[in-house]
Amino acid sequence: MKTLLKTLLLAVLMVGSVQAQDASSKINELYNKYGNIPNYKVNVVYEAINDNMGFKNVQEGVLVVEGAKYILKYGPNETWLNDGKTEYVGTKEPDHSQILFFCPGQNTEAIVDFGSMMTFFGSGHSGTMEGSVLKLKPSSEAAYKEVHVAFSGNNITSITAVDDFGTSHKYSFSNFSTNTSGTSFSINPAEYYEKIDERRGCK
Repeated sequence: MKTLLKTLLLAVLMVGSVQAQDASSKINELYNKYGNIPNYKVNVVYEAINDNMGFKNVQEGVLVVEGAKYILKYGPNETWLNDGKTEYVGTKEPDHSQILFFCPGQNTEAIVDFGSMMTFFGSGHSGTMEGSVLKLKPSSEAAYKEVHVAFSGNNITSITAVDDFGTSHKYSFSNFSTNTSGTSFSINPAEYYEKIDERRGCK
């Protein structure tokens, strides 16, 4: 009986080791591909779901990345922007509008860094690969407790980050293109009634 249990334990450990190796290999493959694409444009469908709290929010937008800059627009009323000097989150509601200012890399409103959307999991994460999904956990403090990267071949199809409240933040991608010409990385703060400046030391 002890021999059987020992054999089963070794088999489980071997499977886990193989899955971890496969995950590491796939992480490197995806990171190397997208890390060599400095400029891109992609359609995004964002779904925030928390079954326990009973809510679901779906938005469709376009993300454009050029080097250190990015702009993610969900229709005309929500803009996430990094112009290389400041990060902004601008939202417009029928009865109120608001813009937040952050130092680059310090945007506490974002669950993931949109400027490195396709590569942020390339370091500081570990986990396993189950079918065509990488199930990873960050090795240091992050805004999420786990992240799932779905892929087809060497193309990322979606990224899902799950936060401490159990909310699933899923970003599905389509129409990936390296043509970003004509993109304006700008926002007009004067269009927003409430201005909240969270910058510290980067002005």
